[in-house]
Formats: sequence, structure tokens, C-alpha cells
Amino acid sequence: MKQLKVFTLETPIGTLRGAVGGRGLKVLTLRQDEAAYFNRLLAKRAPGAVFQEVPAEATKAGRQLAAYFAGSRAKLDAAVDLEGLTEFTQDVLNTTLDIPRGQTLSYGEVARIIGRPRASRAVGQALHNNPVPLFVPCHRVVGSDGSLTGFGSGLPTKEILLKLESGENPF
Repeated sequence: MKQLKVFTLETPIGTLRGAVGGRGLKVLTLRQDEAAYFNRLLAKRAPGAVFQEVPAEATKAGRQLAAYFAGSRAKLDAAVDLEGLTEFTQDVLNTTLDIPRGQTLSYGEVARIIGRPRASRAVGQALHNNPVPLFVPCHRVVGSDGSLTGFGSGLPTKEILLKLESGENPF
């Protein structure tokens, strides 16, 4: 039976909830007051797992997030666990992992990179369902005209994250 360490972290963008297993970060949610959403995602991503609540600092992902929002860490590189996701979704998320901090790609560009140039909407759907945002920086994917579109935690949060990464202090 899988065991996951579950943590909660208060940040300037709201409450983050994460779950870490032996292969890395399995789930991270940015939705401020939706513990029920986190629990549904956990049930889907890790059915039958046993959960142990720990302080965020007890996990590498939690420590990195705390440092990131404190301004002392620029890169989130703790291992992520994409097991169980479709090959297409994994391709999209792995491509998104390669977008450098402070830069963006469009949904169409991601689709072309993975060899599916007509799949920009499917790319958007895969990113909407990204189980580990921030670590897989889906906020770095924008509309074809550079506009901010589609972010499950809201466009204001996407804008804050992009400003933070470009060196601005959005708080």
C-alpha cells in the first residue's frame, strides 16, 4: 500500500496542499479553500493510499515552495510523480517542465513540440488537469497572442506567478 506525506502551506497566493510519495510530488493544489478538491484529486491519483499529515518543511517539495515564495529560491525541481497519466498528458507536462523561468510558450507551440500541431486545445485540457502545478509550470503557457488564458487557479494567480518569475514583486 502506498503511503503519501500530505502537507499544507500558506503562501501569498493562498493555501497550497501537497502530497508526496516515494517517487515524488503526486498532487499539489493551489485552490485556496478547496480541501474537498484536493481530497478528490488524491483519491484519483493515489487510490487506496495511506496519508500521513506532515509539516510542509518535512518534504523537499514543501521546503522548496516555502523558499520560492520567500524569494530565496528561483527553481522548483523536486521530483514529480506523473505515473498513471496518459502518454499524451505526460508529453505535455514534460514539455512544460522545460520552459525556462521567465519565459512562456503558447498552447500551439507546446502542441507542435510534442508532434501534435493540431492539438492545442487538448494541450490546454492536459494543463488544466496538471496534478502538480508550479513544479510543472503550466502558468508559463499562454495564448497564441501572448495573452493570459486558462489557469485553474484563476488568471490573477497566473499573472502573479509570471511577474514573480520575471523579477517583479507582485505582492
